[in-house]
Amino acid sequence: MYTMFLLFALTAGLAIGIHGVINSSGAKAIGLPTMLAFFSIIQAIPAFIFLLIKQPSLGLVVAFTEGWGWFVASGLIGATIVTVVTLSISKIGALTSFVLVVLGQIIASAVADHFGFMGIEVKPMNLLKLLSIFIILGGVVLLLKGGSTNQKVKTPNVDPNQLIKTTSQKIS
Repeated sequence: MYTMFLLFALTAGLAIGIHGVINSSGAKAIGLPTMLAFFSIIQAIPAFIFLLIKQPSLGLVVAFTEGWGWFVASGLIGATIVTVVTLSISKIGALTSFVLVVLGQIIASAVADHFGFMGIEVKPMNLLKLLSIFIILGGVVLLLKGGSTNQKVKTPNVDPNQLIKTTSQKIS
């Protein structure tokens, strides 16, 4: 069971990397506000279906009224993350963007664990955890100093609709 959740987390990380690149490419093609608005609507559809299938134990109305503050906070943070990552990928590249995102997540998670932020189980910082964070930080520094993040290579302008059409024709 533990291994399954490790694989789930890895798969989520892979999906986040692809998601960011799709958002960045979509924002270039149709504009950032349009991309963010419609991606959010599409994302909400399966969530609402799941909510109707597995209703909260409090009931829908109580969950909505009691959870409003959580929804707003989570939604604003999520929109900020998606916007910043989408913009960052187009300026500094996907690898640099996501390495810095992951480093930020690691630091925030370590602080949250150590102090039991918002009621999560306290998992105190220790020397081994701190050392692992510094090793990851060292990897980020090597990546940024590597120079390849500042070099731009002209990439062909690919129309996603044409790519989908060509791929589906090859499959048929």
